[in-house]
Amino acid sequence: MFTRGGMFCTYVLGGQAWDFRSQGDRLVLWDQGTFRWSQLEGRPIKLRSTPMPYPSYEFARSLDEDTPQPLPNVPGAPSWDDYLGYSQRRLQQTGLDTKLVTLSVWIGPNPKKSVQEELIHGVDHPLPETVRVIEQVMKVGNILKGPGFDARPIGPRQMAFLMHRSLSMGVPAPMHAGVGGDRWEPDDVAGFFSRREWIYEPLIGSTVKVIAEHHGQTVERHVAVLSVGPMPDLTWPESGKDPWMLVADKLGFPVEWSLAGAMLTKKQLAPAVEYEQNRASAIAAHYAEHGLVPPPAVGRAIMGATENLDEVTEGDGRSSVRFRGPVRLATYAATEAQCLEQARALVDAYGDRANFDLAQPRGQAQLLREFVPGEPWSNVGYQRRIPARYLSAAMPHVSSEVGTPTGPYLAYGTGSARRAMRLDLHYGMEKLQQSGFFTITAEPGAGKSVLTGALAFNAARRGEPTIILDPSGPLARLATMPELRGSSRVLDLTASDTGTLSPYQLVPEPRPEDHLFEDGTPNELDHQRAVRRAAAERQQLMFDVLRMWLPTGLLKASGTDVSLRAAIRNTRTRVVESGLADVETNPRWVVEELAKLGDHTRSLVEEINAAAEFPLGELIMPDHTDAMPASQAEDATLVVVTMPGLEPPPADMDRDLWGSSERYAQPLLHLAAFFTARFIYGRPRTVRKNVFLDETHLMGVWGSGRALMVRLSRDSRKWNTAVGAASQHPDDHLSIGRIDALQGMAFVGRLTKESAAERACKLLSCPSSYASVIQALSPKRLVDDDSDGRQDTGEFVVLDPMKRIGKVRIDIDWYPGLRDALNTTPGRSRPTVDLPLQPTPFLDEELFEAITVIPIVDDGEAA
Repeated sequence: MFTRGGMFCTYVLGGQAWDFRSQGDRLVLWDQGTFRWSQLEGRPIKLRSTPMPYPSYEFARSLDEDTPQPLPNVPGAPSWDDYLGYSQRRLQQTGLDTKLVTLSVWIGPNPKKSVQEELIHGVDHPLPETVRVIEQVMKVGNILKGPGFDARPIGPRQMAFLMHRSLSMGVPAPMHAGVGGDRWEPDDVAGFFSRREWIYEPLIGSTVKVIAEHHGQTVERHVAVLSVGPMPDLTWPESGKDPWMLVADKLGFPVEWSLAGAMLTKKQLAPAVEYEQNRASAIAAHYAEHGLVPPPAVGRAIMGATENLDEVTEGDGRSSVRFRGPVRLATYAATEAQCLEQARALVDAYGDRANFDLAQPRGQAQLLREFVPGEPWSNVGYQRRIPARYLSAAMPHVSSEVGTPTGPYLAYGTGSARRAMRLDLHYGMEKLQQSGFFTITAEPGAGKSVLTGALAFNAARRGEPTIILDPSGPLARLATMPELRGSSRVLDLTASDTGTLSPYQLVPEPRPEDHLFEDGTPNELDHQRAVRRAAAERQQLMFDVLRMWLPTGLLKASGTDVSLRAAIRNTRTRVVESGLADVETNPRWVVEELAKLGDHTRSLVEEINAAAEFPLGELIMPDHTDAMPASQAEDATLVVVTMPGLEPPPADMDRDLWGSSERYAQPLLHLAAFFTARFIYGRPRTVRKNVFLDETHLMGVWGSGRALMVRLSRDSRKWNTAVGAASQHPDDHLSIGRIDALQGMAFVGRLTKESAAERACKLLSCPSSYASVIQALSPKRLVDDDSDGRQDTGEFVVLDPMKRIGKVRIDIDWYPGLRDALNTTPGRSRPTVDLPLQPTPFLDEELFEAITVIPIVDDGEAA
């Protein structure tokens, strides 16, 4: 960019992780930033930080393209387009944003016209002057692309957004700005200034009124500019405070930054620091001349001036380089009153949290002009002179983004900033070659069911086969949602209708459309092989269940297994001769065939009939001998397996000591594990699948459940299966087959006991010093009062597939009916709160006008 002050190159600073990093990692990041700033010695710079509205249009488009087969629409229920619309409107309406941080660096005076032309158009044999300019550009680029900054040259779309945002602060930028190319002529730049007007009353005005046109309509915003005054003598990050520019990110309204000035050299600084030392010494001498004791401030001034002189004259670049220039903040709103209220909030926040003095000087229009790329900045009034290490402690490019680039909207950040979190459970497996196993750990009431249910709902709504093993049963309400009801199935191991858990019903009949050649033609041979394999699985499952019902004495008797297998084979022949499908087999027929084998099977028949009359046995053995409805065996996209009140047999008790309840419970648990395994392994490897295991400690008690967890955690990537295991204590994950070593993600909610919180830090791969943050998640209420509308559950620390760690709150208010389906707190109601729309350049506002949204209301503090 060629300006009146010379030639500048603009770069975008790469995001840097800050939350949940060790003190050593933070010191390294701070030192790297200090070095980058010091390398810019002698160059004017302009740092700009601006919030970018979340690209909700791109979010909906990409999610739709990544979901080839969502669930079919159900009349009277929200459609797939409605699902996209609700999430898109949520992202647009609640002010969740991203951040663009740019740094413009002075390259040198504007070269002559011929050199400019060569730089713009590019030539094979440039002039020597052009080569020297290119060398300077490369030198600056090499400095900024290093660790700590990780900068890259700004692109045309980002530059266009920055120009629009700077000239029309708060007004939505055109959606396709900057798509025409990366070379702008003077007339192109002039286009940014058209149809925009700034109105400011120099004598009485407190804000600048910005008027611009967007989609043919006039939009007004009021902008207030604040200047940073005296800054405290603190060191970062040793002081324990977050980077000082991050304070504004936690306030819930947009804040822009402009830091413009020069990185001064030793030669430029020496006269000023010598003057300061001489002035402080003269003041002290004046007190001594009159026999007075100088106040402590004079001694501190002398010490500070001496230290500055030593750093500037004797120190290396990290300590000697200083920045000098104004540091500005700007905030905007639709009305002047709201804008001034936000400005007061900024003053209070920085005074309270960072000990900074902020002021709102007159001449607001001139101060606002400094935010525009290429415009000059004031060199008088509110000039800050700060060391490079202090400037490095600003860290505006610290990123609190977690999640994945694709996937549904799940949560919003409550750490360093409010950022939307998308989560594709299969991103780590498909893109990063990682395990699909992840853990969810939180004490009761902290939101485990909310998180599990939200993940399962998003997966099922996208048409991904999803199964939930929920021992207590509340997540079964997901299957009652209108859009899921026709594609869901609930298997209650304790209260279903008789015969619901028939082994013949738990293995669906293979479908011809699932067995095709690459050209799409039916693969009859493969289909028939799958049919025979399914029949064999049903027979083996029936055999296992009957054996589990029998006492140890009968199991050891000669001929027991032979008789059971003969009866099962005869039943298969009977079904084939009757022209019935194998899934229509009634388990009672096996007992009938067993009785036909002779008197030696009488004790087996009596024991099985006794088990069938037991409440738990009725679920497997129906109370009739009619054929079972084939429709009960049809596959479903969402399956919820519940077992409220069912206790697994004690793992340390010999089977000979089991009573009837333990003996009859074992087959049900075995069927649940088998059905889950069949649900996953019965589908092609490439098909996305999801398994959610609630109450992991119960899964680890019975053998088949423990084996299922270990097998799924080890096979998750190979079978493209996301496996979420939820429990109330970290040891439930750390003690089962070392599955914690296989996890690709982790969610940790509130754990109030310090020892449990420290153990959870191992799951998150973060220092144990962050245990106090885990203890403070989703703080419990001391009184039963929901009048303020805050949400006090569903806050988690998440380790995402990219190994970033952040604090988020699960959002289930964006979709109608989702909170009602997932709320497990008895008698709890949630109020609705209106929130004004935030401007965004990406959403077609007329597209989803009829959608009602419950907006985010949260005052959570950062980690």
